[in-house]
Amino acid sequence: MPTWLVHGFRWPRPLIRIHIILQNLDDCAAEWTMAPLTSSGLIENFKELYPEIMPKLESLRFIEQYDPEDIVSKDQPYAFVCDQVHEVQLSVDIDEVRGKGVANDAWGALVDLRDKLAPGEKVGWFVVVNGDVERWAPPMDEEEEISMASQLTSPTSRHSSGVRREDDDAASDQTKRPKGIKNWFKARRAKSYGNLRSQTAIRSTQLSPPLPNNPIYLTRATNGKAPVPAGTAV
Repeated sequence: MPTWLVHGFRWPRPLIRIHIILQNLDDCAAEWTMAPLTSSGLIENFKELYPEIMPKLESLRFIEQYDPEDIVSKDQPYAFVCDQVHEVQLSVDIDEVRGKGVANDAWGALVDLRDKLAPGEKVGWFVVVNGDVERWAPPMDEEEEISMASQLTSPTSRHSSGVRREDDDAASDQTKRPKGIKNWFKARRAKSYGNLRSQTAIRSTQLSPPLPNNPIYLTRATNGKAPVPAGTAV
């Protein structure tokens, strides 16, 4: 796996994210500074922000450490901002590399850049190991791409796949339940009124005698005489 002997300083990941957000660097990824767009975008931004520092750091590079066996962390806690990068193939004479030294102008510029980006971090030599420089992922076949595209564009994909969002469930529950205390009382009153009417109808049916076939007679007294049929003048 790629291994480098680098001279530079560590740039903590939270500070990388803050810098990218504040500078509106939309094409830069804080989680992988070695990406070509991120690297070029950051360097161009540094040239605009620090025009006196960057001309002395012509070979500035960003190096990431990465362990492909680590399936928990998506990124490491910091990246390296380097003015010298030496790739280690099988072995390297560290004293020989360090003996070449760093130009005074470059060293001072790197310290100034450190103060701007990561105050308090050490400027020195580091051995950095990266298990996957390109962050390679297996490409999807044509069927997988079509399936993913249909799931992202179809408005009913989340229901057809048997997965419902919580907000959909909540909305469904809201339509089933009356909202508020007033509606609750309305529902209770309507239910009680309906029950009362049905009970009254049952009682009236049970207690009322059937209508007679003969004419209905008046019930008031007629001086001892027989009742007079309805409609007859008394």
